[in-house]
Amino acid sequence: MPTVNFDKTEFISLLGKTVDDKTLSDRISMIGTDLEKVNPEIVVEVFPDRPDMLSIEGFTNALKGFMGIEKGPIEFKVHKSNYEGTVDPKVKSVRPFAVGAIVKGINFDDNTIRSLMQIQEKLHITHGRNRKKVAIGVHDLDTIKFPIRYTTMPRNFSFIPLEFDKNLTINEILKVHPKGIAYAHLLDDFKECPIWIDSNDNVLSMPPIINGDITKVTGKTKNLFIDITGTHRKSIEYALNIILMGLFIRGGEIYSFRLTDEGKDWNYPDFNSEKIELDIPYSNKILGLNLSENETAELLMKMRYGISSKSKDKLIVEIPPYRADILHPIDLVEDISISYGFENFTPEIPDIATIGQENPIEIFLRKIEEVMIGFNFFEVKNYILSNEDVLITKMLDNKRKLVKTRNAVNTEFDTVRCSLLPLLIKTLASNSHYEYPQNLFELGVVVPDQNLLEKQHLSCAICHPKANFSEIKGIFNGLLSSFGLMYSVKEEEYPYFIQGRSCSLEIDGVYIGKMGELNPEVLYNFNLEMPVSAFEIDLSIIFELFKEKI
Repeated sequence: MPTVNFDKTEFISLLGKTVDDKTLSDRISMIGTDLEKVNPEIVVEVFPDRPDMLSIEGFTNALKGFMGIEKGPIEFKVHKSNYEGTVDPKVKSVRPFAVGAIVKGINFDDNTIRSLMQIQEKLHITHGRNRKKVAIGVHDLDTIKFPIRYTTMPRNFSFIPLEFDKNLTINEILKVHPKGIAYAHLLDDFKECPIWIDSNDNVLSMPPIINGDITKVTGKTKNLFIDITGTHRKSIEYALNIILMGLFIRGGEIYSFRLTDEGKDWNYPDFNSEKIELDIPYSNKILGLNLSENETAELLMKMRYGISSKSKDKLIVEIPPYRADILHPIDLVEDISISYGFENFTPEIPDIATIGQENPIEIFLRKIEEVMIGFNFFEVKNYILSNEDVLITKMLDNKRKLVKTRNAVNTEFDTVRCSLLPLLIKTLASNSHYEYPQNLFELGVVVPDQNLLEKQHLSCAICHPKANFSEIKGIFNGLLSSFGLMYSVKEEEYPYFIQGRSCSLEIDGVYIGKMGELNPEVLYNFNLEMPVSAFEIDLSIIFELFKEKI
């Protein structure tokens, strides 16, 4: 979870009420965040589903409602303006979506600058998936000649990037600028790169890498233009609204920005609230309470929601335009429970006849983890969703039949993993800058084929200059010996293992997995320079065969 640091004096000032440390600690902890300390500064871990609380303005706005200082949503005001821009169709194949807004009358003191830098950084890391999904640029409005244009430029196009004093081509920026080096991989697949450019041909930014130097924000800046680009329109709209919320609370005046995209005019920001119908009996059943419509409405308004209408057993709830986490009425129920106060719920023993106990397979899996940790291996946990490039192409395993998700948001996570090994190798590649040896294992669910049957697998990998078949076999032998199990090996060829250095694994003639040294071509595909030996086994089969013994 991202950690945010707030100046305590400024926090109390924005809260609008003097609060002692004990009360502050209690209320911050009960709003649904993980408090680390309140003195001399406030340090809080914010859950990923609340990006609006990553800024001091957003956090105090939520806390003011929770503490009863204010209630209901912020009443935003947007002034109409003639600021305009266009989106070139060329960007659709590179970084397709863009939004923008103007904020005037900002007093850029140290607190405002620090807050703006922090929310930009935290949104990039979390909500923006390290700039891949969302990238934010902040510019001095008075240096820009409107209308502006979001387009692409060839890699030999040059401009002066932020923190440099000379023209660099796009290729040079990606190779020598610190931000270019860090995020060049986001543009690797494109011959032309995204550029915001004004009517004087001055570059505002090259998202998601770096701003232009000419529009940089200084201590004299009073008016801002904010550009946000990305791969998902709703995500960049939420990011824009979160930043504007903070600047509005700081006293900034928000002006509209009209962006023409594929013949359609988009007016930003869009502060229109989405509405969700909440069934009061449903909420009460989930929470074990008996709240009336008015009581439920009051609790929601403490969480800064609006209520557009009430009827018997129904509320129409207005969602603040910066709340990216509200997808279903159950999300409202969660906020009702927070507003009601976790400490106010009365614990009850369920009125059921059965006695709960741990699932035997979970006990077995925990023992597997303990043995692997005892062998000095580190456990990793990857997402169950991956993509065909990692699972198939880089593994040279073209015979697999994959299970893909319907209407995937992006292509990076559109396929259910059929094996743990590819993701384990990807983890090794991501950590190649750390010292060796690296001994990793993962235990988790896979869907091996299109029958959609889930299996519990274990994959283990050893990576260092002398990693070999004998070493990984010794680990596997030690693992099964710990459970008193006997196994046999059968020479078998796999495309991702070196020929002659791989085998299938069996127990009483039943196939349970495979083991071998990784094919150098696979290592090359993952940019790994060290040898890797690995195995992957089906723990579901082992458990069913020997659950009584285990």
